[in-house]
Amino acid sequence: MTTARYPEEPASVSKARAFVANALRDASGEVRDRAVLITSELATNAIIHAHSSFTVTTTVTADEARVSVTDTGGEVPQPRRPDPSEAHGRGLLIMSTLADRWGIEPGPGSTTVWFTLSLAADRAAVSDASAS
Repeated sequence: MTTARYPEEPASVSKARAFVANALRDASGEVRDRAVLITSELATNAIIHAHSSFTVTTTVTADEARVSVTDTGGEVPQPRRPDPSEAHGRGLLIMSTLADRWGIEPGPGSTTVWFTLSLAADRAAVSDASAS
């Protein structure tokens, strides 16, 4: 498990993406890209909607990668279906489409949004390539 804390500023989003990309450097590009995109959405949500600094935690096992973003905004985010002309409001929708599992955990003075991505397909691809 690795954790990094970021201030409430736009540059933190790209730093959080790089942190997750590094944590998943051994995963397939497809898994890494999905994780980075979802992290970008959640980090942006922490800054724009929660008006908060945030923490990103990654846990990578043989079977899955789990990424959690915790902010101190205190409000539980609600999935929306924004109008196409709206600039924001798609983060949870994107996550629900790309993640294998996800959830929201409200805490005292904080909210954690987490997602997991399976690494089983990555292992199978490595096994198939080794057998060739």
